[in-house]
Amino acid sequence: MKKLLSCLMIAVLFSAFSCALSEESRSHSIFRLDEEGYLYYMDYSMDYYGPEVMNALKEGGFIDAGCSSFFTHDPEGNPITCRNYDYPHRVSQEDPSLTGLNIVLHCKPEGKYESIAMADAVWCGERNPLLQKGGPDLPDFDIHLLDILPYECMDGINEKGLCVSILRVDIKPGEQPARMPIASSMLVRYMLDDCANVAEAIQKVDTAIVTPEDWQGCHVFVTDADGHYAVIESRNSVVSVIDSDIVTNFYLGSDDIEDYYKNGNLREEAVKITDEYGDAAYRFGYGHGYHRFVTIAGQLERYQDTNSEERHTVMPRAAALVILQSVAQNPYTNVSGISMTQYSAIYDNAHQTMEVWPFQNYQKSWVFDVTGTEQ
Repeated sequence: MKKLLSCLMIAVLFSAFSCALSEESRSHSIFRLDEEGYLYYMDYSMDYYGPEVMNALKEGGFIDAGCSSFFTHDPEGNPITCRNYDYPHRVSQEDPSLTGLNIVLHCKPEGKYESIAMADAVWCGERNPLLQKGGPDLPDFDIHLLDILPYECMDGINEKGLCVSILRVDIKPGEQPARMPIASSMLVRYMLDDCANVAEAIQKVDTAIVTPEDWQGCHVFVTDADGHYAVIESRNSVVSVIDSDIVTNFYLGSDDIEDYYKNGNLREEAVKITDEYGDAAYRFGYGHGYHRFVTIAGQLERYQDTNSEERHTVMPRAAALVILQSVAQNPYTNVSGISMTQYSAIYDNAHQTMEVWPFQNYQKSWVFDVTGTEQ
């Protein structure tokens, strides 16, 4: 009930905020890409660093998505970042049918890097019936429901080849929750706009408007055109940077394993396998998404280039897509965690392009570069 009331208040806030904006500051264009109405393209030209947008974001917002990402190289040696975005949006509490509204978003803010990204428009107003499948095609759809969309991007790439993805982590009982649930996606936006590589993205954590306490419900996967990658996460206000080419939804910088000594030997024992009611807290391994992590890791191992010093992985993009499909989440089985893969995407860090497959339709994809041009 608290979450519902919060979402209703946020929807009212955003509606009032949109009405208060001057007509001169509103300039968007949007059109549908797929036949089903799950995927759209939008060219955004409003100043989302202006005080109106920033003040509205500080008042609310909610992100609660799963996801899986990994980093590899194609046979030509180009670094590529592969990504599933998972969340089971429903039409309403009364109608549990799956829905979604994902938008390919082109942004070119003055004095910052140009980017192309994937945004989950449902988070702009989770209870708004127009923010779902086919909504933008309805006659009463107001384009300015999407004014805050640059801060609802789940992943993207900029003109320098920096790719950024957001992934949820579970906050355990007794730990500090995120102070601003939308802060993690705000951090994604700041990195895309201001950072050219992984090193700069890591430094951005210390200079962004949001603090580690704000976004510690999620961690961030960053990769670049030089083949660097890192996972950045905040746990109880402590920031960790982890050298990992795979990430899902459990902490990598710290684990949920209890360390203790027995007979002089160090032992590790998994904790919190069940909750206080005896129900399974983790279905697999050590945390949320662990089964997807090991599924990806097992497949990446066979693509290691053993002749290179770095031993990085090399594979055709078709093989990378197969790996994404292998960890795509199905909302009808407990094995998946009862989630839903909204889209899969492969980012080319070297050529700054994004290819996206919407709503698990792997028969058709769309490719865009950072200028918003469809390839």
